[in-house]
Amino acid sequence: MSRRVSAARDRCLELDRVIATRARSGSLGLDDALKLLDELLPIARPDSVFAVNQLLTVVSRAQGTSIPALLVSLFNRIPRASSDKVTPNIYTYSILIGSLCRAGCLELGFAALGLILKTGWRVNAIVLNQLLKGLCDSKRVSEALDIFLRRMPEFGCTPDVVSCSTLLKGFCNERRVDDALELLHMMADDGGTNCTPNAVAYNTVITGCFREGQVDEAYNLFLEMPDRGIMPNVVTYTTVIDGLCKAQAVDRAVGVFQQMIQKGVKPDIRTYTCLIHGYLSIGQWEEAVRMLKEMSGHGHDPDVVTYAVLLDYLCKNGECTEARNIFNSMFQRGIKPNVTVYGSLLHGYAAKGALADMHDLLDLMAGNGISPDRHIFSTVLCAYAKGSMIDEAVDIFNKMRHQGLSPDVVSYGSLIDALCKFGRVDDAMLKFNQMINEGVTPNTFVFNSLVYGFCTVGKWEKAEELFSEMFDQGIRPDVVFFNTIMCNLCREGRVMEAESLIELMERLDVKPDVVSYNTIIDGHRLAGRLDEAMKLLNGMVSVGLKPDVITYNTLLHGNCKAGRIGDACSLLRAMLSNGITPDVVAYGTVLHGLFQSRRCSEAKELYINMMKNGTQWNIYTCNIILSGLCKNNHVDDAFKMFQNLCYKDNQVDIVTFNIIISGLLKSGRKEEAMDLFAAISAHGLAPNVVTYRLIAENLIKEGLLEEFDNLFSAMEKSGCAPDSHMLNALVRRLMHRGDIRRAGVYLSKIDEKNFSLEASTTSLLISVFSSMEHQHHVKYLPEKYHFPNGSNKLVSPHESLLIYLG
Repeated sequence: MSRRVSAARDRCLELDRVIATRARSGSLGLDDALKLLDELLPIARPDSVFAVNQLLTVVSRAQGTSIPALLVSLFNRIPRASSDKVTPNIYTYSILIGSLCRAGCLELGFAALGLILKTGWRVNAIVLNQLLKGLCDSKRVSEALDIFLRRMPEFGCTPDVVSCSTLLKGFCNERRVDDALELLHMMADDGGTNCTPNAVAYNTVITGCFREGQVDEAYNLFLEMPDRGIMPNVVTYTTVIDGLCKAQAVDRAVGVFQQMIQKGVKPDIRTYTCLIHGYLSIGQWEEAVRMLKEMSGHGHDPDVVTYAVLLDYLCKNGECTEARNIFNSMFQRGIKPNVTVYGSLLHGYAAKGALADMHDLLDLMAGNGISPDRHIFSTVLCAYAKGSMIDEAVDIFNKMRHQGLSPDVVSYGSLIDALCKFGRVDDAMLKFNQMINEGVTPNTFVFNSLVYGFCTVGKWEKAEELFSEMFDQGIRPDVVFFNTIMCNLCREGRVMEAESLIELMERLDVKPDVVSYNTIIDGHRLAGRLDEAMKLLNGMVSVGLKPDVITYNTLLHGNCKAGRIGDACSLLRAMLSNGITPDVVAYGTVLHGLFQSRRCSEAKELYINMMKNGTQWNIYTCNIILSGLCKNNHVDDAFKMFQNLCYKDNQVDIVTFNIIISGLLKSGRKEEAMDLFAAISAHGLAPNVVTYRLIAENLIKEGLLEEFDNLFSAMEKSGCAPDSHMLNALVRRLMHRGDIRRAGVYLSKIDEKNFSLEASTTSLLISVFSSMEHQHHVKYLPEKYHFPNGSNKLVSPHESLLIYLG
């Protein structure tokens, strides 16, 4: 008997040692812990509680929803299974409470605290810290604060730095940063040793301050740490760098990074990634690449987070090809893209409408075993909806539900909006009812889409019913809501439907504002119904609304474009009499209309009055006047005005020079035009493609073909590329002059740049080569313009056009 007891004791001691050794090495798994516990408990002695606690710790750290129940079961087995009564100690209870709190079973955690008090154990900070953490994680910081301030002193338990840090994190997570700051400073000023803040405490509050936008407060805490004898660690520096970068204070972040290096704190991959993200957030791609190279040089290869940052930037800036190349390089480096990386690239493709690329990436994603999340489904759904692929959008919506992902308000909104725009309002309402039944609260965008849809199909009663639904959902449609719908209707040319909304607004006691009327006035203007637009001007005045400068500018533009200059002038006078000061747009519109209708004297009178009244001009107004004078053969007046602008050091632009050069050339003052061209650089400007075209056409006209070739060469060397209009104009000039050889050279340039021939250029080619006189010159043209089989026979213009198009 004694030998059996002795053997059991020896085995117990051996198990205690094995458990201690394996626990220290971290080689214990859940299954091993359960087996060792089954073997230990029947032979355990009172001192085995330390080994039991180590095994329970392993169990408590395992993943799974059943772990808390398993731990409670094991806890209850301890006193029953041991012949020598292993009694749980305070640390056993602490392990149990910690596990229960992490699982969100706070009530059971407090029940375990009651057991501690019942057994007579003295409660310590380790136990209460578990409850504090559980309460803070459950957003019950006020209850945690009560334990901290009242219950801990009642138990004779002094809070330690873990207690305070837990509470600090709880405050920050509940966005109570001011309370966190107060507690941190109380800890720092207390002078005791138990609650003296450490780097973790400061890091927690610094993170909270940055999250709430208190950048200066966070930075000051960082500067305060050394004064308190607390040296910032890599987490501190990275947190500050990340916060400053997100606040667009990248220069300050770089300064902190340099300080980090000087203090001998080595940046980690997250530090570098934060700085790379900072540079990208302000558009400094070169600096981001430099930092990436520096990171690699210090032995830190980019990880999936770094790649995600790079791809996100490139995709948001439309650089999807470059992003895809970097994405492909991840596989070569053995880095598996995660769902975030796929999401960024898919979003880039979706934004560009590259649906084929999007499909290929989705297939690759599925092949690599990455399941789309809600964000990716929403991205794809929105892309289909935007691309008018409604059936595909519905299909992806259904796939999303089949994979157990509940569509959110964004997904529902995108689909409902697309269905409404295609007139499928009944289907849209089915989805609307579905989202209500699933507990997804519709937002203003959803209602806006539905109301728009019913308006476009003339179902006004349904639209009114939706407003009742909006009220039920706590959303009150305001004037902005209606104005948005009116704007969309007018953009689609449905001006009458938009105007009908005015009556609906009045029935719902929503008063239309100036923006409402301006929107419909502009809709009528775009549709060419100026009389209707003018009636609305009177209508808004009759309901007590005062037209603003936008109202008048819209009507001025419409009348001038329609050639109703008298009405435009009357409107301008009405503006002044109603106390509305016309802006440069209003004056510019009327001036342009007067010059277009050759009413130069009235235009001159208007801009003279503008000068007398002290109206502020801009270069846009000056260019309208100069252009109008030149086009109406008042080049002398225009040139004097231009010289006066230059003399008074007003900021002229290259458009101003182009207007005057064109006017001088058309009036035969070629030398003055060339002098003005030579003077452009003295004004800090550079010729643009219009300037070069004007001078080039004049050189061809004057027969100065060598000078023309030199000018064109100088233009290309300056970095100013010819556009389609310039090349077509040069070809026509050369053809008229009979220089077919040079015309062929510039026809080749049109082809090289994938430009199209303008109708007038094509017509001229047909006309020239339809006559026998120029048939032998066809060899100077690019191959595509040659007649078939080298035939010199006369062909009709129609046949020539077919040859060109073929």
